Amino acid sequence: MNRTNTYIILLLQGVFRFSMSQATDDWELQREENGIKVFTKEAGDSGFKPFKATVILNHSVEEFASVLYDIEGLSDWAYEIKTSKIFEKSGDTLQIYYAEAKAPFPFKNRDGVYQNKFQWNGAAKTLLVKIDLLDNYKVENTDLVAITGNGFWRATLLDSGELEVTFMMAVDPGGEIPAWMANMVVDDSPYVTLLNLREIIKKPKYKVKTYSFMY
Repeated sequence: MNRTNTYIILLLQGVFRFSMSQATDDWELQREENGIKVFTKEAGDSGFKPFKATVILNHSVEEFASVLYDIEGLSDWAYEIKTSKIFEKSGDTLQIYYAEAKAPFPFKNRDGVYQNKFQWNGAAKTLLVKIDLLDNYKVENTDLVAITGNGFWRATLLDSGELEVTFMMAVDPGGEIPAWMANMVVDDSPYVTLLNLREIIKKPKYKVKTYSFMY
């Protein structure tokens, strides 16, 4: 290998390492309260900041998954969710559902069709739930403003027996809500959601279910 090729390879490796460090280190802690940490990072082209939040739960992966599968129960704990209903389900690894979220006056409520894909990594003892908003899915109520975006839930079983839960979303609420206004309160949604999750997961109906794709 000549000197020029060696230089190019080293340069590319350096760029790759820098890009990876930027991808993992650009989250900034915005709120830490009641055992919940909320991070945000600079907005992309949409102007709306993504968020990431973490919490430690004394519950099993199956209990956590059971809460997510209970689409009709979303309004009991997910931030400002007014209504929700399941559209499609494929075994225990795919669900497509509709949800309407309340927006502050004078803005219209937001809605969207969500796709959750469940993936279990046995070696890492981690459940990853990829979230995508499907903009090609038709809904009956066209008076609301559709949101776009994506994110994930990640639940990792720690050696201590506790469950580390991470919730991340990058969302464009659409319509007339200015980015600067949404960014001022971007930490509210993940914080309240995880705070409520910690309580709702205690319900007996989430404690008796198992899922074939895990373990």
